Amino acid sequence: MKKKPARTPKAAIPTRPSWWPHLWKLALLWAFVLAAYSNSFDAGFVYDNESAILEDARVHQANLHNAHRILTEGYWVSQPTTDLYRPVTTLSYLLNYAILGNGTNPAGYHWVNLVLHAANVSLVYALGISIFGVPALGLALAAIWGLHPLLTEGVTNIVGRADLLAALGVLMGLLCHIRATAGAGWRKAGWLIALALSQTIALFSKENGVVLPALMLTYDLIWSEHFSWRPVWRRILSYAVLALPLIAFFVLRSQLHMHLEVPFHKNPLVGAAFWPARMTALKVIGRFLWLFIWPARLSADYSYNSVPLFQWPRVFQWPLARWEDLQAPIVLALCVAGIALALRLRRENKPLCFFVVFFFIALAPTSNLFILIGSAMSERFMYLPAIGLTGCVVALICALSRRYSQQVLRKYLWAAAGLVCLALGARTYARNFDWHDEATLWTAVTEVNPDDALAHVNLGNALLEIPGRMPDALSEYQRALRIYPNYADAHNNLGAILLESGHTTEAVAEYRAAVRLDPDYPDAHSNLGSALSRIPGRLPEATAELETAVRLDPENARRRAALGSVLLQIPGRLPEAIVQLETAVRIDPDDAGSHYQLGIALSHMPGRLPEAIQEIEAAARIRPDPQLEELLNRLRKAQ
Repeated sequence: MKKKPARTPKAAIPTRPSWWPHLWKLALLWAFVLAAYSNSFDAGFVYDNESAILEDARVHQANLHNAHRILTEGYWVSQPTTDLYRPVTTLSYLLNYAILGNGTNPAGYHWVNLVLHAANVSLVYALGISIFGVPALGLALAAIWGLHPLLTEGVTNIVGRADLLAALGVLMGLLCHIRATAGAGWRKAGWLIALALSQTIALFSKENGVVLPALMLTYDLIWSEHFSWRPVWRRILSYAVLALPLIAFFVLRSQLHMHLEVPFHKNPLVGAAFWPARMTALKVIGRFLWLFIWPARLSADYSYNSVPLFQWPRVFQWPLARWEDLQAPIVLALCVAGIALALRLRRENKPLCFFVVFFFIALAPTSNLFILIGSAMSERFMYLPAIGLTGCVVALICALSRRYSQQVLRKYLWAAAGLVCLALGARTYARNFDWHDEATLWTAVTEVNPDDALAHVNLGNALLEIPGRMPDALSEYQRALRIYPNYADAHNNLGAILLESGHTTEAVAEYRAAVRLDPDYPDAHSNLGSALSRIPGRLPEATAELETAVRLDPENARRRAALGSVLLQIPGRLPEAIVQLETAVRIDPDDAGSHYQLGIALSHMPGRLPEAIQEIEAAARIRPDPQLEELLNRLRKAQ
């Protein structure tokens, strides 16, 4: 029998790489996220952005000195009582301001925030695939979470970058841990190195990055059959690599000798007893859950008295009990029932169990249940925990689609999820308009939380910048003081209006009230000193107040310049004035007023006229003014 000739093998047909099916889905997600946040680039430096970026000289020039200061100083350089250490976040501002050259243009900062959010959306998509095992469910998880308007404060608010970076590190770390679990050899070592790097990024961006080990352990316990706990050292190694960033963080942070002082008006829980404070924290969790379900009334601030403190007696005085006080026990019951149900369904619905526990772990550092932090409630606190809530929604969708196998019902279910995503994206787009400027932001806050004293003060500050709105600003400060009479900021800002209106004596009284309520308030001391300097014979008192302000805030150029200007008016204190003004120029070389004042001071010192001319020339370069040119001509002739 004649044998058939061997068949020549055909050339292999090139196939698309394994990541290709995910790429178009990610591109679709990014497109929707970009559309939802397309109007965020017009938002300015609102809320804390000005003090964190525009007033922080450390991020204005890229050099080793500023990098060293960022690594060895707290997050808020002018507020050492905040007890925060976030060098990676501050370095990202340096990247924007000095390296990318964005300076005082907010658009570049918003682009970086949006890129970080898009990266987090991609990581959530990957996490969804790892947890559910189905790309469609990962897509739903990433879409609902990425478009949810509850996240706008973390994305549109520039200083929300701390939450973006912390979430980036936590999500990367969790995914690296999952991959390292299935890896071996050098591949496993690579994932472990990436895990340590992820923990570093998370923890040095924001303190809630500490939740990564707990999330890893949650995954290991729920999916314990995916790996063997023996040999034990292989499992310990995954957690041991986190020791280095954790130890480094706490050692560096302890060297700063920072201490936390939380003002009552920002977090009223600090003024409550232990259990009422924790019950109020439960009310906050209830509000977070409701805002996730129905994000219609969002606010950038929840200070005193947005969330009234819980009171025990009224709970038991039925029917006199108020809904405000009943919320806490109801939320407590819901949380306990939710955790119990998730644990009961651990084997039947592992994703649901994982995401329920994910929510509570991610929320724990900012919940005020364990430690009291600088704010009672803030929507940016939900940036990472919202992944847990979204995962619960997707897990329920998955369970329903499996239970009802009819194709039509499943299509309706997924169509409803798509409509929800469109609605969330539209609400996010509308929410971004609130962040356009200070006036729009705080107007929106006072509409949602009319009893928020801080919001009324900040709205007053914004109205002061608008010509003809001083009476409205005065009304806002007075409203804040009616809500909280011991509000030092309100007294201080009311004093500013009175001083500008020519009521110096009344302004001094308001400033003194602010100093009495908060003796460590540098602005109040500085403003009191400036007001006293206008009253004949009060220069010594003015100098003492300004010196106190400089002692409380030594790296503030404006306070140094104000002290130097007052010292110029006191005979025999010219050398001290020059020292203060030289320090002000060193701290902020771009301040024309400090250069001008220093030039005037130097012009009165024998032999220092050339230096005086240089300082006046620097002031003229920064802020051109015909009067400065005339002064320069006179000084040059005198030289």
